Amino acid sequence: MATTDALTATEAREETISLPRFAATALVTSVVNLVLNALAFALLLKDFYRAHPAGSEEFVKQLNRPVDQLIPWAMAVTSLSMGAFITLVTKWSGARTFVTGLTRGALFGVLFWTSVNSGLYASSNVFSLPSVLVDTPCSALSMALSAAVAAWMLGRLRRKGT
Repeated sequence: MATTDALTATEAREETISLPRFAATALVTSVVNLVLNALAFALLLKDFYRAHPAGSEEFVKQLNRPVDQLIPWAMAVTSLSMGAFITLVTKWSGARTFVTGLTRGALFGVLFWTSVNSGLYASSNVFSLPSVLVDTPCSALSMALSAAVAAWMLGRLRRKGT
């Protein structure tokens, strides 16, 4: 019994990460996720959403703020909270390498974004069905790659003993 308790305590120490290290990982994960989502939007989704709108042009204009009316602090909060969320889920999953982070992040991303986008499609006029079918894998891929970076960083930090 004492051996089991000692093993558990040792494992717990190995899995503990300091708040500054977690925050650094979450910050990097936030930036990676933001850049990947911005690239997906700029390269693919922007034109796709125009080609497959959720409603009339006037309706879509009412849904989205023009670039000059975006609220920067709210965008920052969104990005930082998503990065912390991805980092926390990655830590809880036990992923500590790029590949394990990628695979677990992909599974989590597909489930998460299928739920969010399907829910929005079911209950609002934000998406068209084609938009849901394209946005979901794009968002899941961004989350998977972000989780891979988080796992890699968490694994590096663990090997360094912090």
